[in-house]
Amino acid sequence: MKGKRAIVLAFLLFLMAQTNKVLGQEEQILPDSASFVQFLINQGEIPGLEFRLIDATDGTPVDSLTATDTKIGLISEYTSALARKDSLLQSDSVSAAIQFLIYKEQNTFPAALEFVSNLLRNGDIIAKTPTNVNGKDVISLANKERYSPTLSGTSAYFGDFKIFAISVIISLFFVFAFLMILFMLIFKARRNRKEVLLTVYDEQVVGPLSEILFEKSLEELESLSDEELYQSFPAKQLKKPLYNQVLVERILALNKKMKGDFKLKLKALYKRLQLDKATMDKLKSSKWDKVVTGLVEVNEMDLGEAIKEVQKHVNSPNFHIRSQAVATVLTLSEDINLSFLRDQAFPLSRWQQMNYLRIIKYLSSNRELNIENLFDSKNQSIRLFGYKLVRVIGRVDLLAKLEEKFDGVTEVEKIEIIKTFEYLGVPSHTELVNSSLRSENTQLVIMAAKAAGTIGDEQSAKIILELLAGNPSFRLKMTLLKSLQSLDSALYTDFVNRDSALDTQTINSHLSDPLLIDV
Repeated sequence: MKGKRAIVLAFLLFLMAQTNKVLGQEEQILPDSASFVQFLINQGEIPGLEFRLIDATDGTPVDSLTATDTKIGLISEYTSALARKDSLLQSDSVSAAIQFLIYKEQNTFPAALEFVSNLLRNGDIIAKTPTNVNGKDVISLANKERYSPTLSGTSAYFGDFKIFAISVIISLFFVFAFLMILFMLIFKARRNRKEVLLTVYDEQVVGPLSEILFEKSLEELESLSDEELYQSFPAKQLKKPLYNQVLVERILALNKKMKGDFKLKLKALYKRLQLDKATMDKLKSSKWDKVVTGLVEVNEMDLGEAIKEVQKHVNSPNFHIRSQAVATVLTLSEDINLSFLRDQAFPLSRWQQMNYLRIIKYLSSNRELNIENLFDSKNQSIRLFGYKLVRVIGRVDLLAKLEEKFDGVTEVEKIEIIKTFEYLGVPSHTELVNSSLRSENTQLVIMAAKAAGTIGDEQSAKIILELLAGNPSFRLKMTLLKSLQSLDSALYTDFVNRDSALDTQTINSHLSDPLLIDV
């Protein structure tokens, strides 16, 4: 903080110094002696400034050699002084010079120049230009003339295109500024009004909701007449979108926290107030945020009758709509064959996979899931997601189908399938692992080598030894040695003893250390 203050103080002092410097600079009216002499010739008589001829040798005043003027006197105009000086030079009687007098006092040429400059600077005299050397005071003449504008008439200013364009630009600026201020005022007023209404409506719905939840049973709620129900939730208020929004948000918030009969009461009240119809209207909206809001409401309130409308959005180009629609269908559908997910044209993001996996893992215990349908999808990300589901849910019964698909899929999918076999630890499918160990794809070989340590056989150990003899990369070599150690410790020990390479011994030290065995 002190450093910032010091910087600001130094900056202000710099500005003050520069200001004094600028203010101290005086404008040079007459920059040199030549311009000063020319000014004296053009100007004529200058108040306070006079001239006199003196002897150039001793500085004493001299008489004019003209026959008509023999007295010593002061000259008011510089041109007259020059003329007398020339006449003396022509007579060769004396070498004369012009002396400057300021208010009758003798002064030098520079002093006279400064004196005249001050007069000009202060406005005491007006410099005569070639247009006014005839002796006329142009400013005085102009003051006597009556002013008449060049442009006359109401539309004269708009006759010039430039003036018209500037006028239009300025006008547009003020119009847009006014409209912007007006818009901000209206927006702020509406926002403040909305905040007030939200608070008022929230206070209006909290009491009736609490009464229904804690004082009425589910049967009493279902038997309430419309008149009794509208006493707590007026029909006039239910027609207001903002009131409905507050009511729905309150019901959804309570539904997440409540259990048992409380949830049933909230769902029954939701339908009695016909809020489910408003939810259906949101699903048909052209605005994506309203559609997503409707999907969330369908999911939270278990509106199974809206499932057909929800299924229309499972392949939506909008990421948010598509994600929420799939999650809603997974949650509400009784029989999930996952065909809607199989036919998706858009790739699954990691966030979508985690969200769907959480739902499917929860539903797998009480619903039949046809995960094998995902294996036939044209979307690679869907197929990969299906392989992950087999691994996470533990569907060992689908491993045979994965083995059938293995030869016809991409290497990325092969890696995921081998990872599934390795995770489930089923040793009956070692042929896939052994064939993958001979692949040219390094990532596939690494995954197969890792799986060989869990589900490999004697053939796997032989292939691993062949790969180790080919001087593989450090990462692959470490994976191969770790798997070989798990498959056959005798072969591992024999290989380590025979291979004196530095990286082999380093990996052996790492694998032999009990503290680093799982690193």
